[in-house]
Amino acid sequence: MTEIDRDDVVARLRSALGSEVRVPGTEGYRGALAAVFSPEAARRRPACVVTPRTVDDVATDLRIANATQTAVTVRGGGLSSTCVADGLVMVDLSRHLRAACTEGEQAVIGGGATMASMMRALAPIGRAVPIGVTGYAGLGLATRGGIGPLTRSLGLTVDHLTGAEIVLPSGDVVHVSERSTGADADLWWAVRGCAPAVGVVTSAEFRTHVMEPVRIDRAVVGLDALATYFRIAPELPRHTSMSAVLGYTPMSPDEPVLFLYTVCASNREDAIGRARAATSAVVAGANGSPLYRSQTTGRYPVELPEFAIPGLGGAEPEPFSPPDPHRRARGSFLGKAVFSGTTLDPELADALADRIRAAPNRACRIDFQHTGGALSDIDDTATAFWGRTAEWSIPINAIWDADGDGAACASWAHDTLRALDAHTLGVYAVELRPGLPETDTETRAAHGGNLARLRALRRRYDPTGILAPQLL
Repeated sequence: MTEIDRDDVVARLRSALGSEVRVPGTEGYRGALAAVFSPEAARRRPACVVTPRTVDDVATDLRIANATQTAVTVRGGGLSSTCVADGLVMVDLSRHLRAACTEGEQAVIGGGATMASMMRALAPIGRAVPIGVTGYAGLGLATRGGIGPLTRSLGLTVDHLTGAEIVLPSGDVVHVSERSTGADADLWWAVRGCAPAVGVVTSAEFRTHVMEPVRIDRAVVGLDALATYFRIAPELPRHTSMSAVLGYTPMSPDEPVLFLYTVCASNREDAIGRARAATSAVVAGANGSPLYRSQTTGRYPVELPEFAIPGLGGAEPEPFSPPDPHRRARGSFLGKAVFSGTTLDPELADALADRIRAAPNRACRIDFQHTGGALSDIDDTATAFWGRTAEWSIPINAIWDADGDGAACASWAHDTLRALDAHTLGVYAVELRPGLPETDTETRAAHGGNLARLRALRRRYDPTGILAPQLL
């Protein structure tokens, strides 16, 4: 948009929605950006921030955007690096549309709710939905996947979606569900895996499960156990996941470590014993004694330890928490995530050990989120989520505080991805970013055989391309 166009759009929005349109230079504008999790996104400067009170307000926003061919971004939970863009309109659902409640055994949440708020609503009835590794994620992640410690036993967060209210770029409000037919069935397909490409989800319903306590076995060992981990983890039954992190801890000041995070969702003694034995087998794959080992039981998800390496003396890692709006200096983050199958081997273990040793700083890490199992119960083309054959999602997390580390961290992340090339089956779409040299290639890898259908739906429902930045 030109400056004149931008002023015109903001004026139209303010005329229609009044004080819920926050403009640059105001406390409301600054506060909305300061509360965004992604530091890169929080530093951007949208044309304005709209905080709709109702679904009708969202519809009004999109009608004005469509009429003026103005692109918008959407902030739900606020974790995504693409929820804010310079010069565009940011629709912030988190201020007013964040309710979470239960209807019978279903969870019903607003477009600005987090997974943590959904879990709090479910706690009194003893039920839960499998979510990712943090409760601060919102519907943006939940409708595009949602990989966590129960993916192997119960599937993705998006696999539990039973219905959604979605505002189309035209401003029309549609409710789609398992019962949808015709054109709405196409939207229902797209919402389960790529919702941001076709509309703004303003509420969603989820199927839930009775949750028994889960058993968690954590260990910190040397990197020489990584090849054993690659061999042992895929042999586990679906009720047990063994995820891992390559990274640094004060327990090992001069050498990175392998952190194991085994979750057994079965309360049978034989299942618990097998999970414990599998962790012990990986621990035995290291030459030295484990630096840390802890076995606990807790209710999912609130009583699970953080998916992060413990500190000195086994101290629990700092919990992932919202940003402090009053903190001026915030770090930077570049995330990439690829899917792999069961082919990870000793040669790759050596290569990745070298990669984590080469990290520009000790905040960088390589994660292995164990999937398989229930993930493949649904076909790749049955929903818009692509990646059902994966045994692992492997996030590469480049994190830095100093301004000068950015280039080195980006280079490290890309070199680490190249080390994984021979084993990569696809890309996790939640980590796609627009405008990078690799964006087109990663988009094809993220959506695979679903890309053509998604692009056709995008052309049908968003011909002027107001849902931006999107990666189709």
